[in-house]
Amino acid sequence: MLLLHATRRLLTETLHPIERGAAIELVSLRGGPEDAEALLPLLLDDPVAHADFVDPVVRHGDRAMVERLFDRFVANDRLIDGAPDALLWAFGWAGLEQARPMLFHYAREQNWDAAPAAVDGLVHLSPSGIEDEVRSAVETCVGQNLFPEYLPALAGWIGDHELVDRFLVDDHTSPSTNCMSGVLLAVGLLGAEGRDRLQALFWRDLYPMIWGDATVATGVAMRATGLGVGALAAELRARLAASAKAPPHWWFALVKVMAEHQIATHDAPSAWRFLPPPETPLDLHRALFGPNDGWDEGLDHHAFHRLDQDGGWLQHEIHSLRRPIEDLIGRQALVAELDAYSGSTTTAVP
Repeated sequence: MLLLHATRRLLTETLHPIERGAAIELVSLRGGPEDAEALLPLLLDDPVAHADFVDPVVRHGDRAMVERLFDRFVANDRLIDGAPDALLWAFGWAGLEQARPMLFHYAREQNWDAAPAAVDGLVHLSPSGIEDEVRSAVETCVGQNLFPEYLPALAGWIGDHELVDRFLVDDHTSPSTNCMSGVLLAVGLLGAEGRDRLQALFWRDLYPMIWGDATVATGVAMRATGLGVGALAAELRARLAASAKAPPHWWFALVKVMAEHQIATHDAPSAWRFLPPPETPLDLHRALFGPNDGWDEGLDHHAFHRLDQDGGWLQHEIHSLRRPIEDLIGRQALVAELDAYSGSTTTAVP
């Protein structure tokens, strides 16, 4: 059996939590069917201790493996006690239509564990036949400050542009910034048609501050709609060129935060199969520091010279992203070189 060294360590060693997390992510990214087959028995036997095996098992296992998980951990259209919430994502990822009623149930719950996992699973399945039921459930959130945070995402799942737009009214009160994740995912699920909506949310003012209050969902929506950090940086540069007045510091902060998020998640396995690839590290570098990396091209330079008391801080914050971006570029070159020698390629869906 051809197993990754990381898989062998997971099977035979007690790893520090940081080492274990790194090993599992590596298996998710670079593993194959043999790795999934080796990890599956441990997950079936002790789901509490090995809940983190769900991701690599489902990414690299076949449908029969996922159906074994369904049979083991689902009873009466509900997860049994002790079953990992991540299974809700897994059943959708694997295309198990029989899981759809259960996923829809959990997507309507007001929590931050089962609900997002259920939504991430549902988006891989067809909503055919339950669109009206979904629409009715989502409509209960419209105009409210607080609601099940991830439920509005399903408006994008059924492709209801009008319903999505009802959440984007600029009244500075609804939805609460604590409940923006589902709205942003709904915008993302509109695909390219959600790009202008997302762009408007970024720049319409400090409320809602999507880049600070729902960074993860915003990052997903950016990839799904094709709105990259490069586009945000280009908009910032255009605004700076249009006026000599001191700009709001949050213009720089939002670009910095989303670039930081892109860097941190660049190599992470995606929860949605259909997301396009992220921006390349080189594209991120060009967005922040200019196409030629000239001393006066970078947003760090503009922050220092255009802002008042926040200029020095934001100059430092943006400049500090150079090294992690350069590390990503170097890592990509190293992996490509190693793959060229070994003939190895990842089997994971990016």
